[in-house]
Amino acid sequence: MPRRDAGEPEADRPMPIRAGWKTCRDAAVAAVLAASTAGCGAGQVPLGVILPLSGPGAAYGQMAKKGIDLAADQIAAQGGVHGKRLAVQYRDSKGVPSAGLEAAIDLIDREGVSAIIGDLFSDVTLEVAAECERRQVVLFSPGSSVPRLSQAGLYVFRNYPSDALEGAYVAQIASEKLRLLDLVVISVANAYGQGLREAFLKYYSGPNREVHKVITFPDGSPDPASIAAQVEELRPDGIYLIAYDQDRLSILEALRGRDIKARILGTRDSRDLILKAGAAAEGMLVPLDEYDPAAADPVVQDFVKKYGEKYGGEQPGLWAAQAYDAVLLVARAMNEAGGEYGQDVQIKLAAISGFRGVTGVTDLDANGDVSRRPRMHVVQGGALVPYEEFEAQQAPAP
Repeated sequence: MPRRDAGEPEADRPMPIRAGWKTCRDAAVAAVLAASTAGCGAGQVPLGVILPLSGPGAAYGQMAKKGIDLAADQIAAQGGVHGKRLAVQYRDSKGVPSAGLEAAIDLIDREGVSAIIGDLFSDVTLEVAAECERRQVVLFSPGSSVPRLSQAGLYVFRNYPSDALEGAYVAQIASEKLRLLDLVVISVANAYGQGLREAFLKYYSGPNREVHKVITFPDGSPDPASIAAQVEELRPDGIYLIAYDQDRLSILEALRGRDIKARILGTRDSRDLILKAGAAAEGMLVPLDEYDPAAADPVVQDFVKKYGEKYGGEQPGLWAAQAYDAVLLVARAMNEAGGEYGQDVQIKLAAISGFRGVTGVTDLDANGDVSRRPRMHVVQGGALVPYEEFEAQQAPAP
């Protein structure tokens, strides 16, 4: 049975519609046909994309856009979708939930899309999910990890693991491997931060272990000096830092500036963005996904090669890889469905198993989730070293 988040009853979410079920969808089909007359031409299949192309999350969104464009090129080279060109229609969420919702409505009403890729930010994806579920349009997120998305509906999927998995895994490392007894949690105050905090706190709690304080800050505007001062006063032996790129960097620098010796555990991100923190990240433990652009896997190396050719030798980061796989998954479902209606695509996506992409093997469970646990790494000498290797280095000589 596919894994469900702990504490979430099976009955909360109806089972996906499976191929072969007879469903009444005349109204939905008519709505899609009416909308599509105003969108792409007869020789094209529209695919909506909602990303933070501007604002604080633009670095993530632009990286994902490059992966999507590369995937569209590959699909075109392989004959398109039902012999038609996949016409990608971009909308900018700016990382703002209301802007994401407006973008989704515009893509459905004006472009006639049956599927949308997006968003990367959990707050935006949750806002869009309700509209897509109501309109029977597939929503496939390549980067949203909030646990609540598991219960968002039949038409909502993702190939990025839930924070319920990551939070539990980091808590296990903190308690069983590092044996940290008193921690401070520093977290961005949004759905992403909340999901990780809750999972971590649930699994870290135990005899003689204590979280002294949870310090939250607004996305994009932390007060690093104040945060570091609070941590210095508490003197924990561990810190769990839940933050995005620039916020992570400024908080790390403030902590290092006060010479705080606590072990710092971070969150998943693109390898290059983690190492961007430089010396401030030295010694930090971070969980990473399976995707590694340096891996010998021929699927990964082909992706890295084509990406570099298209973007002037640039190496693809995690969000480019996640978005690339997301488009290939949706296009595969469209082709297998033999139609472009949201309900047809949903049926095929719900049945996907064993898809081998650049981010690993994707099996989508009954919640539309992928179950892939990250692997812990340590920043050592400006490189990311698997925790097992780091641990072996620290072991006393025989």
